[in-house]
Amino acid sequence: MSELANYLDHFFNKILLLAEHQNELLLGHCQSDWKLTNTQEHILMLLSRERLTNSDLAKRLNISQAAVTKAVKAMISQNLLVTTRDDSDARIIYYSLTNIAQEVAEEHEDHHASTLSAYDTILDDFSQEEQRVIERFLNKLNKEFDN
Repeated sequence: MSELANYLDHFFNKILLLAEHQNELLLGHCQSDWKLTNTQEHILMLLSRERLTNSDLAKRLNISQAAVTKAVKAMISQNLLVTTRDDSDARIIYYSLTNIAQEVAEEHEDHHASTLSAYDTILDDFSQEEQRVIERFLNKLNKEFDN
C-alpha cells in the first residue's frame, strides 16, 4: 500500500469520526448558543425554506423517521418548532419554525456557506490543472462508493 493510500485511509477515518451521527460535515463551529445536533440544525435549515412532515425530512436527510422524530421532539420541547395538522387530512403533521428557530436556521445556513467558502479558498492554492485532477480523483472515488 502506498504512502498516499495510507494517508487517504487515515483522512477518511478522521472524517468518519468527525461526522459520526451527522448529515454533513461543516468546518468550524456554529455561533448560536443553542446546543443542537448537526441533524437538528439541518432540519431547521430545511424547515426555514418550507413546511415539511416527518417523512419529508427523513427522505431529504436520508435518515430514519425515528431519528427525525427524536430530533424534532427535542426541538419542540425547546420551543424551536411548532406542529400544524393538514387541513384536509388531520393525520398529516407539518413542522414549522418559531421565530427563535428562524435565527438558528439562518446561522446554520451561514455556517454552510462559510464551509463552502473555505473549500474554495483551499482550492485557490491549486492550479486549474491540479483542480481538474482533484475533481477526476473525487469522481472516480465517488463511483467506487456507489459500487
